[in-house]
Amino acid sequence: MSNEQILLNKVLDASSNTIWDELKKIRESSEGDKKVIRRRWVWELIQNASDCTPKNQRIDISINYSNNQIIFSHNGLPFSYENLLDLITQISSKQSSEEKKTGKFGTGFMSTHLLSEVVTIEGSFIQNDGTYKQLNFVVDRSGNDYKDIKNKTKKMLEDLERLNHYSDELQNEYLKTKFIYSIDQEDILEAVEEGIKDLKDAIPYVLVFNENINSITYNNEIYQRKLEKSSQSNPKIKMVKIESSNSDVKSLLFLDENEVTIGCEVEFINNKLHFLPLSNSLPRLFCEFPLLGTEKFCFPIVVNSKLFDVERDRNAIRDSNERNMSLIKIAISLYKELLEYCSKKENTNNVFNICLINKPINSVIQNHCYKELKKTIESSPIIPIYDDLGGLKKEAFIGDSEVNIFIPIKLEEDTNDEFWQLLSNFKNLKIPSQDSYLGWSKVFIPNINFSYVNEEYLSDSDLTTVNSNLKTHIQSSEWLNKFYSLWINEIGIEKLITNVYVPNQNGDFILFEKIYFDENIDEELKGILGSLGTDIKSKLLNKDITVFEEFYNENTEKKINNKITSNKIEKKVLEILSKETIDNIERESNTQQIFNKLTNWFISNQQDAINWFENIYAKRMMLSSPEENLRRYKIAEKIENHNIRYEELDDIINNREQIISILHNIELSHDEIIQQLKHIVTSSRELKLYVDGLIERSIKNIYTYLSESSYYTLPETLDEWKSIRHSKTIFPAKYKGKDIRIVIRPSDQQQIIFYHEEEFEALDDTEYQLWTDDGKVQRLITLGDLLKTTGISKIPLNNLWKS
Repeated sequence: MSNEQILLNKVLDASSNTIWDELKKIRESSEGDKKVIRRRWVWELIQNASDCTPKNQRIDISINYSNNQIIFSHNGLPFSYENLLDLITQISSKQSSEEKKTGKFGTGFMSTHLLSEVVTIEGSFIQNDGTYKQLNFVVDRSGNDYKDIKNKTKKMLEDLERLNHYSDELQNEYLKTKFIYSIDQEDILEAVEEGIKDLKDAIPYVLVFNENINSITYNNEIYQRKLEKSSQSNPKIKMVKIESSNSDVKSLLFLDENEVTIGCEVEFINNKLHFLPLSNSLPRLFCEFPLLGTEKFCFPIVVNSKLFDVERDRNAIRDSNERNMSLIKIAISLYKELLEYCSKKENTNNVFNICLINKPINSVIQNHCYKELKKTIESSPIIPIYDDLGGLKKEAFIGDSEVNIFIPIKLEEDTNDEFWQLLSNFKNLKIPSQDSYLGWSKVFIPNINFSYVNEEYLSDSDLTTVNSNLKTHIQSSEWLNKFYSLWINEIGIEKLITNVYVPNQNGDFILFEKIYFDENIDEELKGILGSLGTDIKSKLLNKDITVFEEFYNENTEKKINNKITSNKIEKKVLEILSKETIDNIERESNTQQIFNKLTNWFISNQQDAINWFENIYAKRMMLSSPEENLRRYKIAEKIENHNIRYEELDDIINNREQIISILHNIELSHDEIIQQLKHIVTSSRELKLYVDGLIERSIKNIYTYLSESSYYTLPETLDEWKSIRHSKTIFPAKYKGKDIRIVIRPSDQQQIIFYHEEEFEALDDTEYQLWTDDGKVQRLITLGDLLKTTGISKIPLNNLWKS
């Protein structure tokens, strides 16, 4: 055997060993590793096709998948002798090539044998003289041992020699190169589906990152890079559209600098830029092609550089490589510019989709990347929040070294928005907008939940404070009922009541375990018990809080009723009476006032007093001393002597200040004082209702009367007339075709009383008529009528001219 033959045999052994090792790796890998390898087939084919791109040109790639057959084709340069030799032996010459090639390792093609161990290659073969001839070559990797692989490799080398030395019919132009795979196994079909899914996710990025590829077609659907434009505010930010033949358009936003590009998918909706979520299966690192296995790399969007120094299996970049670190630092700088752009542009939405970063593995590059990105995301004003006026603004999650924005914790899907709505009703509580808060909850750890609100806003608080913290359109009771209801739905009533704060009837928040349900306790009895030193309202649930009623119905021991309250009052009263008797202590005036309230209540609620106060009702005379009885008799006597009814006393008390003012007015005569006092006393709610009734009667009667007159023009119905009136008693009308105002007053008891300022203003004119009604007669009152009835014959004008 010659030295040349020995050398060739060793080369064949080395080649066969490499191929056999790769085949065993593929065949014997774990299912997890096989899944990764299966995803690589389509990219190995595209990558090799890219390496066949003619200088200063671009190629088109096509993938057809049907009838359990895959045909991959491209219109790049055809196979040469050297190319086929590399493919057969898997001893690649690419690494030492003068021209930069992305696919450095010929062994990558081996992953395609997961589809089929026999691959047919069709197209053209370029000869040393530059001419072309038809290529139909079979790459056979089938075999059960090393010997089979060696023999088949030897046969392929012999086929290559025949192809190279024996001329067939020559071609003027080269044909498309085709790789044909026949698939006959179910698990291989799954590998194909995985590869196709990856392909569709990554096509937009490949068409942007790789300058060699013009288009990629899958089953006659053509993907092609189209329109590109740059941002006016930052020329580094560019937008490119990837169109497909089925009218589907994808937009990619990217920034590039110094051979580094970062990018993400976006879409425009109503002139607003929306960032779309990245697929979990999309690699985060590209070296013109996706580096499968970098899906968990801690960069929130895709980073591409053809300068990356990648691992042999193209599943990662080398971690200790200084160039890789410098390239990632450029990517981080570009990302900061992107977030700055988002913070300044109002039309950017769903920025949270480009802020999701995976925690780093044990990696120098990723640890640096994670630290810088996390700090950038937290400090960038990119989160949309509503101000107190309802306008949107953007703020950072961290401000002045502390958390600036609250992210609601995620609840059950159907109650998320309800919890957000509750929080949004708080003044000065910064939470993300409703359409973004769930997205931001994936970026930042949610930091506000029911417990937080309970501890920070309800404990040690009161209803007045809660009301002041809520926006004006909602009441605290309404807000609290919704808050408690949602919390009950979330964790259940039993867990809730162990630490929730609820308002008592004094408006203070206390722990639920210390509070009781008010079973319609008489308000006067609560006040009497409070005066006796037991503030029962502090232990009773505020009546406006209704969500716990079912709990109290099942736990009746937590209810307090009138009987329990009266027992507490009895106990207090009996203690006082006993002390007075035994220690001969004189009753204090404050105690007597409390007893007076109780005896008054006995009088007004006799039957309840008998039922509830069994021990002291029979002794009620002991609650009033002779002196107290005499004092109260005297007050009653004065009231009766002045013909003041009991029902009028509240009005007199309420108008005390007016009464004092009248009594101290030295300009009023005795009769005038009496009249004004009577007016105050009778200005009760009942009188108001009475007067309102008189006015309504007069309006109705006068409308009927005037409608029957030919001199007056009024609306067709009384309701229409009321709807256009100037004030309560002033109405528009036409008198003999002329616009006038009708002033209406009742004239019961043969007098007219003006109450309203508007009436004086209406009368301070010439175009008015004053009409009266006493229930029977409707009458127009003229100035002459007024002069005659008042007896006025002389009118001083001095004050009139002054006014």
